[in-house]
Amino acid sequence: MPACFSQRVFVALAATLVAWLVSARTRAGDDYTGLIRPLLRDRCFSCHGALKQKAGLRLDTVAFMRRGGKSGPAIDPGRPSESRIVQRVTAAGIDERMPPEHEGQALSAAQSAMLRAWIAAGAPAPVGETAEPDPRDHWSFRAPVRPPVPATAGPSQSGNPIDAFLERGRREHGLTPCGEASRPILVRRLYLDLVGIPPSPAELDARLGDPAPDWYERIVDRLLEDPRHGERWARHWMDVWRYSDPWGLGDQLRNSQKHLWHWRDWIVESINRDLPYDEMIRLMLAADESHPNDLGRLRATGFLARNYFLFNRNQWLDETVEHVSKGLLGLTLNCAKCHDHKYDPFPQADYYRFRAFFEPYHARVDLLPGEPDLARDGLPRVYDRMLETPTYRFVRGQENEPDKSVAIRPGIPEVLAFAELRIRPVSLPTEAWQPERRPWVFEAHLGAARARLASAREKLDGIRTRVAASPAASRAEMQAESAVAARELTLAEAEWESVERRAAAMRRRWAGAGDASEPHRAAVVAERRVAAAKAALGVAAAELRLLRAAPDKKDSVAKEVAAAREKEVGALAEAGKPVPPDATYTRLDGASWTATRFLDSTKDDAAADFPSTSTGRRTALAAWITDPRNPLTARVAVNHVWNRHFGTPLVAGVFDFGRKNGPPTHPELVDWLACEWVERGWSLKHLHRLIVTSAAYRMESSLAGTGDGMAKDPDNRWWWRRLPIRLEAQVVRDALLAHAGSLDPAMGGAPVPPDAQADSRRRSLYFQHSNNDRNLFLATFDDATVKECYRREQSIVPQQALALLNGGAVHAAAPAIAARLSARVPVGDDAAFVREAFRVLLGFDPGAAETNECLRALGVWSMPSEPAAIRATTARARANLVWALVNHGDFVTLR
Repeated sequence: MPACFSQRVFVALAATLVAWLVSARTRAGDDYTGLIRPLLRDRCFSCHGALKQKAGLRLDTVAFMRRGGKSGPAIDPGRPSESRIVQRVTAAGIDERMPPEHEGQALSAAQSAMLRAWIAAGAPAPVGETAEPDPRDHWSFRAPVRPPVPATAGPSQSGNPIDAFLERGRREHGLTPCGEASRPILVRRLYLDLVGIPPSPAELDARLGDPAPDWYERIVDRLLEDPRHGERWARHWMDVWRYSDPWGLGDQLRNSQKHLWHWRDWIVESINRDLPYDEMIRLMLAADESHPNDLGRLRATGFLARNYFLFNRNQWLDETVEHVSKGLLGLTLNCAKCHDHKYDPFPQADYYRFRAFFEPYHARVDLLPGEPDLARDGLPRVYDRMLETPTYRFVRGQENEPDKSVAIRPGIPEVLAFAELRIRPVSLPTEAWQPERRPWVFEAHLGAARARLASAREKLDGIRTRVAASPAASRAEMQAESAVAARELTLAEAEWESVERRAAAMRRRWAGAGDASEPHRAAVVAERRVAAAKAALGVAAAELRLLRAAPDKKDSVAKEVAAAREKEVGALAEAGKPVPPDATYTRLDGASWTATRFLDSTKDDAAADFPSTSTGRRTALAAWITDPRNPLTARVAVNHVWNRHFGTPLVAGVFDFGRKNGPPTHPELVDWLACEWVERGWSLKHLHRLIVTSAAYRMESSLAGTGDGMAKDPDNRWWWRRLPIRLEAQVVRDALLAHAGSLDPAMGGAPVPPDAQADSRRRSLYFQHSNNDRNLFLATFDDATVKECYRREQSIVPQQALALLNGGAVHAAAPAIAARLSARVPVGDDAAFVREAFRVLLGFDPGAAETNECLRALGVWSMPSEPAAIRATTARARANLVWALVNHGDFVTLR
């Protein structure tokens, strides 16, 4: 073989080998960027990254891996299987294997092999690979600073700072924004967005015909002052704050509080009053400490009362920590319950420091004026009960393994410690911890006793009248009924006297007299008389049953009569006994603590008195959350409001502003909005007005004539067009009723129970809403869940189409809607009816093809069998057209 030939072959082979090696290294480099680094980030960075470096080892760059830690380099390309990182992730022993068992599952065989192959290829990495940034310097942990508004020129010269920020991003990406939507679309958009109800035909006429240049701004101001605005936006915040009516197994296992609708009504009223958002938070967290005797404000603490859980105190507090931190701060502190947070700079202790703010709190129901029966109504609220209960860290999050060596005090994460936390105990006014002293409590009990007395008298008089008018042969049974009614009256008289005597005794005790006072003795005697009257009523009722009993039942009922008489003798004897000094009577309570079964699953724990002081912990926490220097609170709320207006948030993780989620596309806009909002007094109405008057909000959603926008930015990250939004479940149902003219405008009050919802005309906001009781129609259209709903789903599923096609609500509404529309157009003018139906129901005028198709359908549906049926068939045909338009996609879409 010629030498030159072998040399050429060798060179070619060498070149091929080099090319193969380069290719392999390139593939390995791509694998690192796309596979290896994400794997290490998810499984290893929490212990060996910027957050912390166990054993001095960092794995967030290849350079750090080569440098290694206390045990030497983590990777050895010459011996991939002997690399420390490979040995640790493939170790058989649980104590040696990484990540540790409590930190997550072991790497799969495929993942380990992929890691080994990458090391064998030389552990290539991108040039200039950078390490994780300092977690404490994450954008959301830095206080927002109001940035200057960019100078703009061009299509977005609206004068609204929002548009200036958005225009800069669009300009940088070569995007042209869509034009303004038509006036009918804008009017419908504003009504549905701000009050959740479509404009009536008359309102639509007035708004479309308004010649004033500021017509749009005037609609905005009018709708923000409309009481329906509070109902609309209350539902949004109820999603975030996890509103739930009582639910569970039986009467006690509620996972919420009875009568929690009082909190719902407080939210509605607060939004309509434009109560500052920071004040809303302070009241929801600690109104019992700041306004302990103000029932109106105490309603706000339903935010915390909602977390009540009968059997497990830890679940109660777990949910409190999780959803206070998620809903108000955009933090997932719950991820630090079992171990240090994997992404954010929160050690495990931070979770328990946050829990300690809530450790003492409990729930109760206070008496409301005029209603002494807490089963019928009452005010659910919170208070500090377990003042000295310590907070312990649970080893690996296991509640049966508390570390009792150290009691953890309330505290905030170090990265967010912009000010000293000051916790001062709160001395409560007497009426707050002795609610029976409130002036209406005794009157409520006396009023109920008087009502029972009047009812018993009326009943007895009615029976005696019937006895007198009845034949002598049938009087025996009626006289027995009369005897029962007479005993009921005696009992009512005894109960009324007992309430009076107990109220007098309690007033005397408050004035400083001892328990042996005459009022105290009279209260004991009066209560004994009530027991005797109940026993006497039992005898009369048993005797009536005996009279009515069948012959074969007489003996058993006679035994009941004998037992009742024996009980009556004992009660009469007890009533006649002297009253010893230590005798007690039942207090007239002004509140009832909420039962728990933390100690025994079969019976309620012993009730406790209400303490005269509160820890002040929740007041301190609320002050920190609402401090203008807090970098999270305003940003999180602004993001929620933006998301509900546009259907897409500025920060993708609406409840997680931590490092796991990427930064916002418009961080300066987020900060400008947050600063502007806080400086304008946390006014939600100001924030709404600012957003809905922007050109961005007023853009059209049609893609016609948008150029190459879809090609450049299909996800609309730079807000160059308006995204259509699926209407929320409540708006879909309420719009049907509003168009039909049958929506009940009544506000507030107890929720509509499930068995009454089919016939109810109230706004959907007022339906019973819990984990067990979710209205089927609303649930079909992505109604909020009660466990967590920081952002609603926007699904399109067949069940929704079926609900609109076949639902009873739609079929009931369609004829009424058609009749209202028909009254607005000339008789027999189907073309005018079609235009009106499109404009009112969908927000736009029909095109020629749509009009012709609708007229053709009306003609088919209107063919009468005889002349007399023309009017009826026309009405039916128009109802059919309305039914068809309700099934149009734009009826359930906010354009």
